Amino acid sequence: MGILAAPQQLVRGSSTHGGGDIAARLRAWHEEATALCFVYARSLGGLVQSGRGRIAMLNEMALKIDAGGSTLLVMLAGATYDDAPQIFFTPDLGSHFQVAGIGISLGNHDWLFFSPDEVPPTALPGVGT
Repeated sequence: MGILAAPQQLVRGSSTHGGGDIAARLRAWHEEATALCFVYARSLGGLVQSGRGRIAMLNEMALKIDAGGSTLLVMLAGATYDDAPQIFFTPDLGSHFQVAGIGISLGNHDWLFFSPDEVPPTALPGVGT
């Protein structure tokens, strides 16, 4: 698995899945203001935030997601980073698909995932019909 820990600074090592440096990809997405799909999930449930946004601020301590009318500040202390493809399910749970990106397991056990890829059309019934 391509998991890396970053106790005091943003991860700088290479990963086995995405081919390249996770920190470099995050910095590039930030510097280029890349539109990203994101999912933020609380470890105990109750909140799942998803949408499209840009990484507005990124440093060793935190990142900020600008998602149009809202901003999400995420503290990175104790985070681990993973660039293995993530499995997502369609709304009816009838099928699933993999999405390439960067997963961040936060120190408080919450989870954040970024991907520059679009959601496959088959994942959203009724879209494009």
